[in-house]
Amino acid sequence: MSGTPDRLFALRVLREECERAGFTGFGVARAGPAPGFERFRRWIAAGHHAGMRYLQDTLPVRESPQALLTGARSVICLSAPYGAAPRVAADGSRFARYAQDQDYHGTLRGQAVRAAERSRERVPGTWSYRVCVDSTPVAERAFAAAAGLGWIGKNGCLMNARDGSYVLLAEILTDLDLPPDQPVAEQCGSCTRCLDACPTDAFVEPGVLDANRCLAYWTIEHRGPIPDSWKRAVGEHVFGCDLCQEVCPWNVPLQALARAPSPAPPTRLEVLTMGKGQWRRRFGKTAVNRAARRGLQRNAAASAGACGDGACRSALETAAAVPDSGLSDAARWALPRLRPHPL
Repeated sequence: MSGTPDRLFALRVLREECERAGFTGFGVARAGPAPGFERFRRWIAAGHHAGMRYLQDTLPVRESPQALLTGARSVICLSAPYGAAPRVAADGSRFARYAQDQDYHGTLRGQAVRAAERSRERVPGTWSYRVCVDSTPVAERAFAAAAGLGWIGKNGCLMNARDGSYVLLAEILTDLDLPPDQPVAEQCGSCTRCLDACPTDAFVEPGVLDANRCLAYWTIEHRGPIPDSWKRAVGEHVFGCDLCQEVCPWNVPLQALARAPSPAPPTRLEVLTMGKGQWRRRFGKTAVNRAARRGLQRNAAASAGACGDGACRSALETAAAVPDSGLSDAARWALPRLRPHPL
């Protein structure tokens, strides 16, 4: 970097532009080794990442921002709240709250790039940046906590007193030497509601989640058939699981004030009968697309069996013969478990 800008001026401009772009949280961490990264290494070594091999493969990059931006000196950590309203379909099936809007990867990335470019216009000198959002291998919760955006709760989520844990994160790596912020104190205290509420006992200890036992993993990240031992556990959860967040005392007031999103998510039957064109129109630009159409239909089939949803019988009979192994397996499992559907 040449023509070094005044660090305090650069910090003020970046904060202003990030807030202007729509971020409610802003903090700066040093771009050194990710804080507490050895704990993440132990988590991987224990196999708690389940089938998410990409987490293991990107370990060296996740540990150091310099692997993503040569000469990085600061990590600008950003957060934006998402809707706290529940995502429940007419048949009771549930979708994760964060997936109710356009895919946050593109949305947050666009906001952060705009903020960085506007800052570049105002801050003199030559400096570089790189925007990261979730899919980029950065230890984002660790850096966000170090930057004072909140603390990592016992459910493993970053949370703060204003937005609870219903926040999405983004980062701007830069070779600007910005003054770092200080972490905030953890404020979970002796509360264990999130741990107690987990329907599959997925928490090995406070803050340590075993993805092998997590419904969010099985319904979003896992590819292929869901093991029979986990199909019944899916219950009403067609995409993700928010239970460990719903019971959190920091989130309860936010949920009480939240308005229900529109439109409501589709029912299991609607998911099972959704064609490619319908899928693209409904979910092609949302985070639900992470599961893909057949993956979400697999989840809906498992949920139908777990809940005995007789309305899905005909759709499941059709699904049982499709080439996709995850969907056909779930449909065959579900069919003998359905309740009679009243005409």
